[in-house]
Amino acid sequence: MQHSFDRSSLQLPTTMLSIEAFSTPIFPAAMPLHSSFQRHGHLLHSYPPLNNHRQSPKTLSSSTFTNQDTDPIFNYDEESRCHVITVPSFLPNTQINDDFPYPSPLHKIHVFPLLSTEETSHLLALARNHANENKSWNQQDSSRHVSYPTVDFAIDESAEISEYLGNNGIKFQERIFGALSDAFDVDADDLSFLDLFCASYEAADGGGLLTDEEGRDTMDRLEFHRDGSLLSFTVLLTPPEGFEGGGTIFDALRDVHIDGTVPILKSPGTINPPEAGFATLHSGKLLHGGHVVTKGQRVVLVGFVSVDERNTRDGALGDATKEWGRNDVRLFWDRRRLSLLKKQQREGNNQSQPTWRIKNWRYLPKDTSERRSEKNEGRSYFGPHSIIPHKVLESIERRASQESIRKRRLITEDKMLREILLPRNERGEKVNMQMGEWKEVEFDMDGLILGWEEGNEGAN
Repeated sequence: MQHSFDRSSLQLPTTMLSIEAFSTPIFPAAMPLHSSFQRHGHLLHSYPPLNNHRQSPKTLSSSTFTNQDTDPIFNYDEESRCHVITVPSFLPNTQINDDFPYPSPLHKIHVFPLLSTEETSHLLALARNHANENKSWNQQDSSRHVSYPTVDFAIDESAEISEYLGNNGIKFQERIFGALSDAFDVDADDLSFLDLFCASYEAADGGGLLTDEEGRDTMDRLEFHRDGSLLSFTVLLTPPEGFEGGGTIFDALRDVHIDGTVPILKSPGTINPPEAGFATLHSGKLLHGGHVVTKGQRVVLVGFVSVDERNTRDGALGDATKEWGRNDVRLFWDRRRLSLLKKQQREGNNQSQPTWRIKNWRYLPKDTSERRSEKNEGRSYFGPHSIIPHKVLESIERRASQESIRKRRLITEDKMLREILLPRNERGEKVNMQMGEWKEVEFDMDGLILGWEEGNEGAN
């Protein structure tokens, strides 16, 4: 049976891209790891204002992280079954700017029922049928998710699923964009899909990428990463009783003490929705991953959502990226230090730090009496036998420690979340782009010359 596919109803990009970068896996070795709605229109569930909860917020205790000034706050509305978790603040007092208050909308993670039981079951059946027919869940898809491949398929690969989610079906885009709009204070028409896909995580012995007897390469987890989009969401399609483990793990919640008062929050910082059909909305720039599935299969609908640049502050993400990049440099030099240390230990050197000779000394200023007399400089210059002092190597080791890197990463993340969204009164005007048509207007020796033909509405 043929199904028509109205691509415009979902507004999916022609080419799916995901730039999942700026992070390094930081799960401890002992940790089993993987990686409201619109105000008008058809809604399945109402999402009340986020500051109008019928139960008092609960404050969860957290670790002794030195720069963590607040504890996460949990809000729950019993009528709508909406959960809101506000991640802690990590920014030191010396770096706090009153112009960028905490918490921003992006500090909040929202978990709520988006799809009905019937809608979720039907969507799961469609996804499994498509995956089985096309062997979509037999291997990682690295064509769209280069840095952090997942076992998935793009929604626009299935005409049947696209039609079901579209305007002739359950109007999924209208509902999820409406929810994102209310949760993060961004107009729904400023949102667009960067990627929309259905991923599978299956339990198996071992970890990471798993090859079973049939040669299927499956995954039971996903490492910590940041999405290429400012906003992201996950909709759970499989009932929780169909698998064990799983969930979305957030580094900012890793040290929260779990006392059982927040049932959807599990150790170590993992959010597990209570039922299939629940959506988890969060900033894609929060460091997160898929926690390990220890039994069964977990299937999720995942979306990366771009926000029109008129809503964001220039340079905020770039500054954060530079800081995260500096962490990569620290780790790079420490790996060099460790490699040299292990090599020298095999050769009988039992020192705590390696003997690291400066090989590029010839390109540095020479230590001469003439230079000293001319410049009156007291510093010493490097020569062919110069080595890096142990204090410097100890500093390299200390600055690249797991907790030191994590501390800097969380501080940078917190600062970026405060700054990147502009207040509404500072956002630019909306630009209404109306597409015309390209047509061939002339042919000459240089080839085709294409011109712009205005559409009926008068494109600019």
